[in-house]
Amino acid sequence: MSTTRREQNLALLGALASGAVIAVALVLLLLSRANPENSARLRGTAIDVVAPVWSVVRIPFDLIGTGFGYVGDYIGAASRNRDLEKLTAQQARALQTQAAITHENQQLRSLLKVVTPDRRVVASARIAGASSGAVIRSAVVSAGSANGVAVGQPVRVAAGLVGRTVEVGASATRVLLLTDANSRIPVTIVRTGQSALVVGASRALVEVRERVGAEVPLVAGDRLVTSGDGGVFPPGIPVAVVVDGSQEPPLARPFVNPAGLGMVLIESAYLPVPATVPVETSTVAVPREAGGGRTKPSIITSTPRATASALPPPPAPVIAPPVAAAAKPAAPALKYVPRAMNVPLAAPVLSPTDTPAAPPQ
Repeated sequence: MSTTRREQNLALLGALASGAVIAVALVLLLLSRANPENSARLRGTAIDVVAPVWSVVRIPFDLIGTGFGYVGDYIGAASRNRDLEKLTAQQARALQTQAAITHENQQLRSLLKVVTPDRRVVASARIAGASSGAVIRSAVVSAGSANGVAVGQPVRVAAGLVGRTVEVGASATRVLLLTDANSRIPVTIVRTGQSALVVGASRALVEVRERVGAEVPLVAGDRLVTSGDGGVFPPGIPVAVVVDGSQEPPLARPFVNPAGLGMVLIESAYLPVPATVPVETSTVAVPREAGGGRTKPSIITSTPRATASALPPPPAPVIAPPVAAAAKPAAPALKYVPRAMNVPLAAPVLSPTDTPAAPPQ
């Protein structure tokens, strides 16, 4: 009987507490409607009273949560440690393989006496501004012809390729960014070794076109680096990474965002046009990427003319075979007439059938 009465008392107390809470909430709601300023002051006072109490009440709960976190971290540390050890071993093997390949490559280059063009930094400049329009995407750098900058030179940073110079002034240069629609960058796909062309599309992503071996699909994460074709960009500069290889053409994201750049490096062209010009030249159009946007003389290999003494003798005239003497009467014999001194004597014209008479002895 006592147990039943206790339960009834607890239920009554719970109902009274719930009713009190509801009543206080209704009173506060009416006060907030009738007098917003006093209700806001009352709420601030309630927060000041409840905050210290709540901070004391939540201390054990915070300690319990922190303890469970420590226990979970300690248990998971063993599995993470094993994963890190496997990754470290894989990277160590990859580094050893890379070092062996690099050493072998150096030995082969030395053995074959491979000539590699020198890469020379022309100038370091700051980007003064970059345009990201719907048609033209270019940037202006604070270096020009006074600093040795010329048309058709690659512009890069440590993270990758930015573009190439297209217009050069005395103290400023316009750079065609690789996202511009007129940009064409010869690249190599690192994973497959295929050659391709990165084409700008006047947006944040670039397109991968004219792939060699297009039957091998690209996958997200494939890295594209410059191949050195064309003689403008040195090989090995990071260009972009493929983000979507399922559609045609595949899309890639450049490693470099020109909007957030500060300083850039301007290098000389990888294979520049020779400065010396021979005597015999012919003026032909040179592409901007190779020379500088204006016509330059190209080398023409000429064969030395042969002198008169070195010429072969002219061929002897071909005389038709004589016709039978019976076909026509014999011509009269020519008389020998002595030639006077210093008087030229015209040589008689003989037909193929005539036979000159021998001079008297």
